[in-house]
Amino acid sequence: MHPYDIIFAGLALDIVGAVILAKGFILKIPQSAYYEALMIFGSNSHLLKSSILQRAEAQVGASLLVLGFLLQMWGNLHGGIAATEPGWVDSVARMLFIGMVAVAIAAGWLCLALSRARTTFYRIFFRNFSAQNMLKPQASDATWYHRWSLLLDIKRRYGESDEQLLARLEARRLGLGHRYGGQATDFLVVE
Repeated sequence: MHPYDIIFAGLALDIVGAVILAKGFILKIPQSAYYEALMIFGSNSHLLKSSILQRAEAQVGASLLVLGFLLQMWGNLHGGIAATEPGWVDSVARMLFIGMVAVAIAAGWLCLALSRARTTFYRIFFRNFSAQNMLKPQASDATWYHRWSLLLDIKRRYGESDEQLLARLEARRLGLGHRYGGQATDFLVVE
């Protein structure tokens, strides 16, 4: 493989890694930031979830950056400095192809990391799960449905009533609670 190709692959991974590192802040919905900033007695589950997800994004982004820098170093140490002509990546189409491969690798890795992070959050969130406790919307809280939808990863369907959404939220809560409830023995949670 030509040293310039290795260097370019490293640069592509660096760009994708930097975007993933910044993603948690750049794409954060202002309403979610508001929920994370709420003063809640006991704990703020939105802040916990956001922290766990951002940690997973940071791990993937940092790993891609390190891998990209290592590839650049390897390419430079093995002929990149002395090379006088480009390698396989000698056109815009090939540059885009390498970039798309880097994005595909990063997307797959990020999906896996976020899935594992959600599992970690659910294990902590449902460690004291009780199926007897039902969700109770508060009429005075206009954001209740939205907050619980974000917390349980459910999107409100077009035209869905509050009662229909509540039924789906409760079904999701029960399903996640039965799946993850009581499995937090491997987490140190100090109360």
